[in-house]
Amino acid sequence: MDRYAIFLILSLLLLLPPASALDTAVPAVRARGSQTYSPLSVWDMGFTGRGVGVAIIDGGVDDEHPDLKGRFVAGVDLTVPDTPLTPRDGSLNPDDNGGHGTFCAGCIMGNGNSSDGRIMGVAPEATLIDVKVYRALEAGRLAENIVMPAPDRLIEALQWIVDHKGKFNIRVVSISLSVGVPNSNGTDRLSQVVNEVVGAGIVVVVASGNEGPDNRGFNPPAAADGAIVVGAVDDKGTVLREDDTIADFSSRGPRASDGDADPFDEFKPDCVAPGVEITSLANSFSSLPAAGYSTASGTSFAAPMVAGIVALMIEANPSLTPQQVKEILHMTAEPRGTPYDPDLPYPHNKWNPEYGYGIVDAYEAVRMALALRGDSLPAPHLNEIPSPDDDGNFTLTWSSVPGAESYVLLESDDPTFSHYTAHDHLTETFYPVVGLSPGSYYFGVVARGGGTFSNMSNTVSVVVTGGGEPPPPLPTPRFEARELSVEEGENYTVSWSPVEGASTYILQEATASDFSDSKDLYRGGKTTYHITGRAPGDYFYRVKAVGEGRESPWSAPLTVHVHKGNESTPGPWNQTEQPPGGGGKTSPEEKGELKAAAVVIAASVMVAITLLFVYLKRRGGATLPA
Repeated sequence: MDRYAIFLILSLLLLLPPASALDTAVPAVRARGSQTYSPLSVWDMGFTGRGVGVAIIDGGVDDEHPDLKGRFVAGVDLTVPDTPLTPRDGSLNPDDNGGHGTFCAGCIMGNGNSSDGRIMGVAPEATLIDVKVYRALEAGRLAENIVMPAPDRLIEALQWIVDHKGKFNIRVVSISLSVGVPNSNGTDRLSQVVNEVVGAGIVVVVASGNEGPDNRGFNPPAAADGAIVVGAVDDKGTVLREDDTIADFSSRGPRASDGDADPFDEFKPDCVAPGVEITSLANSFSSLPAAGYSTASGTSFAAPMVAGIVALMIEANPSLTPQQVKEILHMTAEPRGTPYDPDLPYPHNKWNPEYGYGIVDAYEAVRMALALRGDSLPAPHLNEIPSPDDDGNFTLTWSSVPGAESYVLLESDDPTFSHYTAHDHLTETFYPVVGLSPGSYYFGVVARGGGTFSNMSNTVSVVVTGGGEPPPPLPTPRFEARELSVEEGENYTVSWSPVEGASTYILQEATASDFSDSKDLYRGGKTTYHITGRAPGDYFYRVKAVGEGRESPWSAPLTVHVHKGNESTPGPWNQTEQPPGGGGKTSPEEKGELKAAAVVIAASVMVAITLLFVYLKRRGGATLPA
């Protein structure tokens, strides 16, 4: 490959949109605490990925960087033969002369030593297994003799990881490169090996690629059914998630159809995470240890963030299977964009080609992981608020939670709690509210104990009038049915009538007919909600409308009877429900012919990111390849 072809790959494979350091991106995914989201973040819960092994398949990692101190536990260099000097027993510590692998490692497990803790990865106490599969640039310069990994090299790396899984507690693999078959349908050998690794109990997270909206599917290993494929969003340099948009370079889905009975394995990407102008660990491109920070963009750096989130989930619940991890990420991702098919069963009705199932939410993912562990705290029940005094004085009370060490009371003027004030470290089950100004207010409470949080309680609301007449209530929404009967494990949908003037609906579920154990299921603007299979029993639902500083009374209840079926029904971790009409093909129409250079891209390694990264670092003394 000549130098012009290399530079062409660089310019097309990696787009550099205008910076979001890890000190913005990591709080934005609600892993690290922030003024915006604390105490509802994973680190606030006490999870930092401690002891979870993450294998990075890349061009090596320079763990001499101060921000990776103490992270390395094992490594192998598959670019050299197995010799006494370069053994493959995990004792070798590969170096990184391209910078890409070190940058990715910072996104996962950087500890902030060089920035007084400001720039840190998602899981700073995860451990590093460094699996080197390619040699990048010599002395950090654009070179003609780049050695790119063939599919067989990645297969060898994945097999090594499976063979050493138990010895080094390898639970997660992060891959930010692609090779092999363009627009694969997942039946190629590399993708099948990825599925085998997932079957061995290891989560595989892969970058989607940087070919933008006109890409034609995914290359291996992103084409694998079992891989968690990650696209990139631009977080605009803010912790707030509301302004996040899809990165223009992020590869869109779906994957090419493999024609099997599963209509949803083509739904890739799985989720998206920050990947624009990410600041992470810099390499020295010399014999000196790596140090400092640099900035780059690409799905290469969104994928390691999700790998770090998976490490947090596994620390919270070590018994999670890869399939459970994927399902949790699907269900807890914050949906964005127009659904590909809103009539599909939940959560597939969230998916679209740009954002996948949505923007990853570490906090919600870890909470669901804890819920599956079976020993998490139950949510408290917040009692209805008595009529407040005209000056806005009243007392909130809630149920005591066994094992709770304290409580967090959330107060907001938004029923969706997109922003809130947190009253933390409350040791009693009551809180006096004093002097609220006129308006509508919403409250919820969370129990804290044993290094974890409960789910938030039911929401209660109050309207403070300041002595004037209260505004008239909104009309009451009505369920389309008052009673339903379903089989155990069967999914069902609850729907209600729209209310003029309503911007938000609050849907609650209870197992007690008086709603004494109610919890909020949904807060948003839609008038339908899809519910995954419930255990046998009776479930009660009610809904209220909120908007324009007013709210409706609670609706008349809907009762759902869940009966035990004669045969077992797939649960939420092994569902194979078909969409209406049998599913059909999910591939979009092809949008024109690729340029000849794109063929090179499709067969090339995403590690070309490294080349541009180095070129930009060295551009003062380098010339454009001819």
